[in-house]
Amino acid sequence: MNITRKVAKNKTDEPVFVEPEFSEREYILEEKERAKTTVFVFLLGILAGLFEGYLELVGLYYLSILIFVLMLLGLFKILPALKLRIPERNSHKFYLFMLVLLTSILFWSVALNPPVSVNTQPSLSLQQFSNSWVSVNQSGGTYVLPVGASHSSFSLRDGVYFAKAITNVSFSSPTASAILNHHYNDGFEYMNVTGLSNGSSLILNFDITSGGIQYNEQQTIYFS
Repeated sequence: MNITRKVAKNKTDEPVFVEPEFSEREYILEEKERAKTTVFVFLLGILAGLFEGYLELVGLYYLSILIFVLMLLGLFKILPALKLRIPERNSHKFYLFMLVLLTSILFWSVALNPPVSVNTQPSLSLQQFSNSWVSVNQSGGTYVLPVGASHSSFSLRDGVYFAKAITNVSFSSPTASAILNHHYNDGFEYMNVTGLSNGSSLILNFDITSGGIQYNEQQTIYFS
């Protein structure tokens, strides 16, 4: 009588880890799709940032914030709608989220600053001719001119400074009769002004045009 004994299989003979079969073709296709998604998210951040900056410049800052928030919340809904693959790894998803977040903020800032846009106003600097052009003293933001027997009139010029090219400068005054004549030339508005009585003020309202946009500046000259 033959007795067959079954020998227990040694557990050490079983492989601890079976390496999955590597498909080079699938890996290349996956990386290609991931690169396509990354490029799209980067461009989306650029366009969104510039658009958000434009909205803030025209006074619709609340709308720019709303678009920014909606873009972040809906990023992983936008991608499938455009038939772009969403990465499976959470680390890759986090990378895409931070990419669109930081890119949008960066180009939002770019849209609000030169050379894309200028948020500053033109500046004026008053000078008086006395053998040469000298700056007029200021007190509390008001230019002060002394009135006396030898100062019945003043030869003045205003330097007009701006980050962009200025195409036109004009001004008006409630006391226009005090302005004898004026003309604009090479960044300066020249004028001859009569000396008003002690304690009176001459207000000049400037209209400055640059890049099709008109800016308004006011200047006060006080006679003491």
